[in-house]
Amino acid sequence: MQEIFYLKRLIILTLVGKELVVSFCYPPDQTCHNGLKIPTEEGEKLWETVANKTQATWQRETGTQDPFLLHQGLDVAVINPLITQNKVYGLFVVGSDRTTAYDPLDLAFFQQLANQIAIYLQDGALFAEVNRAKSEWEATFKAVRDIIVVVDRDLRVLRGNQAAMEASDFCEPEILGQKYCDVFCTQKDECLECSFREVLETGDVINIQRQLDDGRVVEMSAYPAFQEKKDMGVVIYIKDITERLKMQVQLMQAARLAALGEMAAGVAHELNTPLAVVIGDAQLLQRSIPEDDQKYKILEDIQTCGLRCKRIVRGLLAFSRQEQYVFLPLDLNDVVDEALKLVVFHIESEKIKIDLELDEQLPAIEGHSQQLEQVVVNLLLNARQSFDEEDDRERRITVKTGFDQQRNQAYIKVADNGQGMPKEMLTKIFDPFFTSKGVGKGTGLGLSVSLGIVQKHGGTIAIESEPGNGATFTVYLPPSQKADDLVEGDGEA
Repeated sequence: MQEIFYLKRLIILTLVGKELVVSFCYPPDQTCHNGLKIPTEEGEKLWETVANKTQATWQRETGTQDPFLLHQGLDVAVINPLITQNKVYGLFVVGSDRTTAYDPLDLAFFQQLANQIAIYLQDGALFAEVNRAKSEWEATFKAVRDIIVVVDRDLRVLRGNQAAMEASDFCEPEILGQKYCDVFCTQKDECLECSFREVLETGDVINIQRQLDDGRVVEMSAYPAFQEKKDMGVVIYIKDITERLKMQVQLMQAARLAALGEMAAGVAHELNTPLAVVIGDAQLLQRSIPEDDQKYKILEDIQTCGLRCKRIVRGLLAFSRQEQYVFLPLDLNDVVDEALKLVVFHIESEKIKIDLELDEQLPAIEGHSQQLEQVVVNLLLNARQSFDEEDDRERRITVKTGFDQQRNQAYIKVADNGQGMPKEMLTKIFDPFFTSKGVGKGTGLGLSVSLGIVQKHGGTIAIESEPGNGATFTVYLPPSQKADDLVEGDGEA
């Protein structure tokens, strides 16, 4: 420009919101430098050109009193809008401190140059917008807590988010280009019939559920992502739904317990009256018969069985209520007794002997009786199912309570002499939905739910087992401080 024209200033101003900002100034000084903002009152002629979108010439003597141009020491300035596709990106100002008359060719050259600058600014804005959108997309992609993996038509990994990296224990450069099945899939034997290949062939979205080796259940969705060159294949979305399924099962269990509670209430109402009559009549008849009479012992059996029926109905009703989760001092021996009342018939009907060893000096623990009864019932039912039907040896379940001095915790121990479990199974036994039972014989939630209950009580469950030597589950629970305070208070009184 200096080789063609005499110039005092060259200025490029860009529109940033409702402000004109100096993006380039030659030569730069205190009155003109990058980042300088020009409000409307400081650049009347400049803003007028922005509004009109047409080239304008300003002169000190006859032009508007434009403070910004005056401070530049200019006599003449040609103001060219930076416009492309009818959008103004800013202004290109050519200024001189001499009275100069520019001919139409000069003015056309200035505007042509301004148009090229406008195209450059447009490209920069578009590039910035693309970069911003790319950054937002990448941030969103990485922030999703579920696994997202993009693979090509050969199922080679093109991209994975942060959750995918954590699940694979690799960083992104290490998994790029590798086969999806080598990094993420746990069922490699089925690769030839992989569902993701079906997506590539049909272009349809698929949704499947799969249980992983660690017991977790995931929901896998695959979406076709074909481009014009078809260099992209499938977007795989993996969501861990273990907790959701666990919650659904727990809600179903709660609904069953609620129905059981209503049924138990009805049964209790219907049975209590005839049981009261049976027990009362037996007691009346006993009064008229000598104790050494055989009939007296029969009546005594009738009375005992009637009272047992009442306790069973009452225990079933209490177990199914699942009242508000309030912790109170409890005797673990009572918890075991109530749990046994609910399942002892089922266990003994399968010719399984129950050995009961209760510590009468056991300190009280603090907890919720029905919840802890559920834990004991689950352990007893698991022990019942541990026996091989073809094994002729004596079947035995031992239930023991006591206090571990080293742990300073009370415990309930449920041991069986059943099949036992291998070591690799012991690490998964408390995982939700993990079960070694056959189809239809278990949900895999009994021990998981039991562990959750015990942990809420501040305790834990330990397991010991070897194949062929049975299994021992030990529930450890801390003693109740409230119970100690209560005992001390009663003693002082």
